[in-house]
Amino acid sequence: MVFLLLIIILAVPIAFIYVTIQQLRAEKVDCPVCGRNFRLMNGSHKCPKCRSRVTRTSDGRLIHT
Repeated sequence: MVFLLLIIILAVPIAFIYVTIQQLRAEKVDCPVCGRNFRLMNGSHKCPKCRSRVTRTSDGRLIHT
């Protein structure tokens, strides 16, 4: 039981560090709708200002849906 609790306690900081590294490595893009600058994580992310989904296509263009 103590071992399981220890694993859970250590998993939270490891997950936090992983997400932080992913955010630092993500590219900064400008939203094609409102122009706000934000980080595009995993090729697709919602704009924090206008809430439209911005996606990087395979040929490198930004599209919004």
